[in-house]
Amino acid sequence: MNTKSLLTRIGVPVLSLGLLGGIGATLATSASASTMATTLSASVKPATATVVASTHVSGVPDTTVGSTATGAYEDGSGHMTTDPNASVYGPVWAIDDITNTYRVTPLGNGQYAVDRMANGTFVAFAQPNTGSLTVSPLDAVKGQIHGTNSYVVTSATGPDASKLLPEQTTATGTHVQLMQLFPGIHDSDISGGDTWVFAYHAAHGSMTQRYDTDSTTWGNITG
Repeated sequence: MNTKSLLTRIGVPVLSLGLLGGIGATLATSASASTMATTLSASVKPATATVVASTHVSGVPDTTVGSTATGAYEDGSGHMTTDPNASVYGPVWAIDDITNTYRVTPLGNGQYAVDRMANGTFVAFAQPNTGSLTVSPLDAVKGQIHGTNSYVVTSATGPDASKLLPEQTTATGTHVQLMQLFPGIHDSDISGGDTWVFAYHAAHGSMTQRYDTDSTTWGNITG
């Protein structure tokens, strides 16, 4: 699923606060050494508290089930193919306008659990569960979208909420957003993203898409 980001680690030794404290005590007679220890602690200490950050992205293609599409679009990369209706995750059936809120919790050893909460609106122009690229007779069905997904990020320094752009370029993928939130990481430092649950609500019905259920049970928001 495109908005759902359907879809080695960097290992940098970090001095503990206790060790840095010991260094400061041992070198208390050296002002320059104490300053160096303080600077080192500030520059490499990973985050130890929960961080919450949000960003808005518009023009996000929402994909459906099916394996007929051969396009190279992938949500994590944020790159579109020449065919906007093609995706490695199936045909695009709607365009989303969403705000992603990321809640980051340290796991230790340079790893962070990231829970993504997506809230916004969608405009559907095709039937989501048919696998067809044909425009639906119920053109431009509008509704609300709410979803969750989870990731694990490996980072030597942790998240920096100030680096996450408040407004993303059109159709920017989730992995790109996470690489903003965790400066210096690479796409390979992000795992997970395969436990998505997204609910859609419109005047023509509701639909919940879950990673662990058959698509035939999801319903159809346009019919």
